Amino acid sequence: MRMRLLFFAITPFILFGCSGYENDGKNVYYKSANEAVGFIKFKVDADAKTFKVLTDRSYAKDAMHAFYEGKSVLGADAQSFETIGNSYARDKFRGYYYGDSIKSSHGTTFWWIDEYYSTDSFDVFFETYPLHVCSVKQFHIVYENPGFPWSTDGCFYYCGAYKIPSDDYEHVTIFKKSHGFAKDKNWVYFFDHKLNYDDSGRKIIDTIDAASFTVNKFSGCKDKFGCINEYHGRENCK
Repeated sequence: MRMRLLFFAITPFILFGCSGYENDGKNVYYKSANEAVGFIKFKVDADAKTFKVLTDRSYAKDAMHAFYEGKSVLGADAQSFETIGNSYARDKFRGYYYGDSIKSSHGTTFWWIDEYYSTDSFDVFFETYPLHVCSVKQFHIVYENPGFPWSTDGCFYYCGAYKIPSDDYEHVTIFKKSHGFAKDKNWVYFFDHKLNYDDSGRKIIDTIDAASFTVNKFSGCKDKFGCINEYHGRENCK
């Protein structure tokens, strides 16, 4: 009997590695690495008696709330909340990515595609952003470019969360290793707008020759008229 009592005295305190949740039976804490001070530890506003760490150990829940790295997952339904892999989770209402709500998603059909993309059978999401695809069934990854993956739904191409706004899908060329460049027969695009304009809609280039337009790997681009800075317009070639 003494051995059994000792066992139960020890087991309420749970530590999952160097970072993670600690539960001493009365309070729950989260400990995480911090480059400046080494480790930080803070109390989680959770019920220790009903608290449990989920399969993805960054996530946890008690009877009333869900948590990601010790912070409350806003709007989550604790009873139905579950992790599904790749830092994704879901409840009966919606999906979650690294603890952030994917607001327009449907939780009952929500699932991840890869580390960036997920779907709920109605739409596809890049991280937490809805793409408003024309076809979930035709959606697929074209090129797994780290940080700037390319995908398509059969109607448009996407670089991350940005839709290339060409209405000539059959003649779109994407520059796979770039961060958001594409072209069709008539226009050159940078993420979700024509390269002739900057992010605010201000025209920065009068004419770009799509036929001769090329991109040097990640960014540096040019056409037969010279070099182009995607944010400022024409520039001297280096």
